[in-house]
Amino acid sequence: MMKRRDRRQEILDLLAQGEPLGIHMLADTLTVSDETVRRELRLLEADGLVERIHGGARLAKSVEEGPFEARLHRNAGAKQRIAAAVAQTVADGDSLYLDASSTAFHVAQALKGKRDLTIVTNALGVAAELGGRYGNRLYLAGGELDERYRAFFDATARAYLAQFRPAMAIVSTESVDVAAGFTDYHIGEGEVCRQMIAQSRRVTMAVDASKFDRASVVAVASFAEVDRIVSDREMDDAYAGVSAGVEWIVA
Repeated sequence: MMKRRDRRQEILDLLAQGEPLGIHMLADTLTVSDETVRRELRLLEADGLVERIHGGARLAKSVEEGPFEARLHRNAGAKQRIAAAVAQTVADGDSLYLDASSTAFHVAQALKGKRDLTIVTNALGVAAELGGRYGNRLYLAGGELDERYRAFFDATARAYLAQFRPAMAIVSTESVDVAAGFTDYHIGEGEVCRQMIAQSRRVTMAVDASKFDRASVVAVASFAEVDRIVSDREMDDAYAGVSAGVEWIVA
């Protein structure tokens, strides 16, 4: 039987294809009753993740990520500035984990001038940008490909990643909130990021201003677990109160 959190993620993944979907279609796909889908949609709507429409639902515009290529171009200028600032904190010879976010892809591009890096990732785009050049050593987790993210999040990927202890994890989440911390809506991505945050000596969060004052459903990290935040947003009093001891770099 599908667990509730898996069912909710499946609904989000189906809606993330971009088109509104009807309750009957969702129920048939998930092999559950229409009432079960209605109940899940009410909960997802309360979390701000979906918008109800007549006879169905669509992904809320505030959380819709879409295919990787679309996410890559969203707020691209801010992400590139953030990536350049992150790259300045990386020295030749460092070991890094880069996640499967579009921001991490921009970071990978900004790191092309560095040498002798050890890169651990579950993202195809990061691997393509940094593998096989300037003496870099690259370790790519495998498993079942999540085509929308161009990355691997399953148990095979997590088991492979478990053997690494990089000096820094560079992570970007979908949402940042004073109370909720750093959150996402993709369960697999959240699990992998939590794992690599725990296994890394330092953690850099690279998040653009559009991510702030929002909370998604999947917890990734608290402010206490983060060493550095790189953003195009200035730190205000609210975030200063929860990020004591965290370095904040404005790109």
